[in-house]
Amino acid sequence: MKIFPFILALASLLLAAGCQKEELPPADAIYVKFVNKTGSAIEGLTVSREDVGDLSKGKSSDYIRYEAQGKQFNYALIDAVCTMNGKRYFRSSACSGICGTPSAPNGVWLEKGYYKVVIAKSPELGGNYLDFRHSE
Repeated sequence: MKIFPFILALASLLLAAGCQKEELPPADAIYVKFVNKTGSAIEGLTVSREDVGDLSKGKSSDYIRYEAQGKQFNYALIDAVCTMNGKRYFRSSACSGICGTPSAPNGVWLEKGYYKVVIAKSPELGGNYLDFRHSE
């Protein structure tokens, strides 16, 4: 019976360690973790010339380093391409600024730090598109 309190204490420590937030060093650039919420596996994801790789359904990438990145209306201003279910997918127009303007007039540059971007299928008509939205 003396072993039960020891096992209980050990289990509590393991549970507490698993619930702690990720310790990250101070950011010297923009670091983005991509989260796949498309409902399908993503293969060969490249975002703004950086190889993110494969992302299983519901999984996240490691943090990817960027020197600069912007956002507009919470959409990441990026270029992206990947394969899903044997089809080529691209970033939606929501992730590239406003049509008919020279760039993203309401966009802002991100401060150095750590960010999460959720990838979802876009309702945009006319092709295979993905939305990349910043998550708080």
